[in-house]
Amino acid sequence: MTELNQNQLAQLEQSVSIEQLQLTEKVGALKTTAFFKKLVTVTEIKLIAEIKETKQYKDLKVIDQTGKLVTVTTFEQFCQHLGMSREKVDQDILNLSTFGEDFLETSQRMGLGYRDLRKLRKLPEGEREILINGEAVKTEDRESLIDLIEEMSAKHAKEKAERDAQIKELSSDKEALETIVGKKDEKINQLDTQVTKLTSAPEIKKRAESQPQQLAKKALEEASSACLTLHNDVVRFTNHINSILDTINEHELYNIQEQLEANVVAAFQQIAQTSVDLGIQIDFQAMVNPEWMSVGQTQIDPASELES
Repeated sequence: MTELNQNQLAQLEQSVSIEQLQLTEKVGALKTTAFFKKLVTVTEIKLIAEIKETKQYKDLKVIDQTGKLVTVTTFEQFCQHLGMSREKVDQDILNLSTFGEDFLETSQRMGLGYRDLRKLRKLPEGEREILINGEAVKTEDRESLIDLIEEMSAKHAKEKAERDAQIKELSSDKEALETIVGKKDEKINQLDTQVTKLTSAPEIKKRAESQPQQLAKKALEEASSACLTLHNDVVRFTNHINSILDTINEHELYNIQEQLEANVVAAFQQIAQTSVDLGIQIDFQAMVNPEWMSVGQTQIDPASELES
């Protein structure tokens, strides 16, 4: 043994406790078996799991691959010192806690790989228990067990895909419903705003003030329309009467002229009576003999014209 190794061992003995020496012996045994087999036994997995749970690996003094004395501070460093990967060790510990010692030992004898155990672990607990306690495990029929794992995994994946599709569809329906409700709420808010505005005191006062004006405007529009209609009817009536008079003169039908005039007088008397009923004073005499004609007659004396 070289002087350097003797010094390292001396430092190691001075810096470690009895518990750490015992742990070092366990680690040495684990490292030795790792060289000769690929799978770690259930007993060894239990030992590593205990070390991880109690964190005994912390502050463990070990000699690394370069020959230096180092202190282990993480579980990953501890796994590396054993010559194992952290991922593989965690898989072994997870399989032990999921399946238990008996099935894990059986699965090792049957030659199940990490991939098969991972698929089995992902199955629902009820289906997983059926396989673990099934005939294929009891007879250690590897091929049958792998076929069952594949079949149930495919079934579980299909059911999961269907559930995901349903969830996605329900999510889409929910989003659509929320959009509809949002638009409905927005419309309700708009209507509430309009109702609030229309029922406010200033708006009510404004409508009250503008209502008579609107009524007056409408009345004037209707009266103007009625007067225009009457005017047009009177024009047509006048043209029609003139046409009749032309016919009477042309054919000398004077025996009906008096009756025609009586009808015309009756029509205009009705118009005059209507103005009286409406309380509108119309000076028909002034319409027939305008004031300007009377003024003209007083200014022009017929006698003076004869004398001249």
